[in-house]
Amino acid sequence: MQVFRVIVGVLVLCLHGCSHANGHTSSGAGQEEGIRTKGGTASARIWALIAQGQFAEAQVLISEGTAGGLVSKELASRMLQRISVLTTKLGEIPARLQRVRDFPSQLKDFTLFEIKTMLDKRDFSTASQAQLQMARKLIEEEARLMEK
Repeated sequence: MQVFRVIVGVLVLCLHGCSHANGHTSSGAGQEEGIRTKGGTASARIWALIAQGQFAEAQVLISEGTAGGLVSKELASRMLQRISVLTTKLGEIPARLQRVRDFPSQLKDFTLFEIKTMLDKRDFSTASQAQLQMARKLIEEEARLMEK
């Protein structure tokens, strides 16, 4: 039910912005990402949900926004890719990367989002700052590291 309320709220905000935009637009990313209203866009709401770790709600809004023409397919693809990276668990990276020196194995069941949250909150109860940073780097830069 909460997801439905979020969807309705975003759609109402966007529809209101379409009919009463008051000429307010933002340059750059806002124009690319969706319909600009006084307080934000459908895509801005989705990015906010992603930043808060509310991935299921974000995915629903991406689907609805794409179907309704509020979010471009290219932007939806970038959003879904970001969700995919943030929900990747350290234990899901290739075994070759898990054999790096001082691999933080205690973080194998943690997602990138959880690891970044620990770093942001300076919560080093599970792992040291260096281990958290290594875990973040291994997930975020997996493709680049596999090339080496």
